Amino acid sequence: MGILLLATGVTLVWLTIARLMNGTWPTVLQGPRDLLTGLTWNSPGVWGIGAGAVVVGLILLLCAIVPGAFSALPVRGSDGSDQAPVQEQETVMTRRAVAHLARARCGGIDGVSSATATATSKRVHLNVSTNLRETGDLQTRITESVRERLEAAGLDPLPRVSATVHSKD
Repeated sequence: MGILLLATGVTLVWLTIARLMNGTWPTVLQGPRDLLTGLTWNSPGVWGIGAGAVVVGLILLLCAIVPGAFSALPVRGSDGSDQAPVQEQETVMTRRAVAHLARARCGGIDGVSSATATATSKRVHLNVSTNLRETGDLQTRITESVRERLEAAGLDPLPRVSATVHSKD
């Protein structure tokens, strides 16, 4: 929807600049202009255009009003409680921050060449590349190490950690 609005805006700016430069509207608009000049206020075409504009307006209004999904994970307080007793506030980490934390921890493990991470509110998945031919228990070491780091960060509930290890050959 945003790309459509951007394209419409760019087209309108281009048409306006062409009008200011030449003093006349471009010939591209002659067909739509002739169609619109034949319409009257009470014609079915005007009613259709008006209904379409109302639908698009309502969709854009709903997109602006309806909030997105909650995309942060709660973090325990420093004393281990879910919230501080004096102030009513909640500490959270965004999913992106959790993914960065997991990727950074994974990068410090022996045998890991590179890693990417994705996080949702319930799970963290790591794609790991290694130069090792035999990965052995690397996947287990990665998942345990990242799980321990996320637990030390205070995530509660702790997301499920999984890893896929690819050997570079």
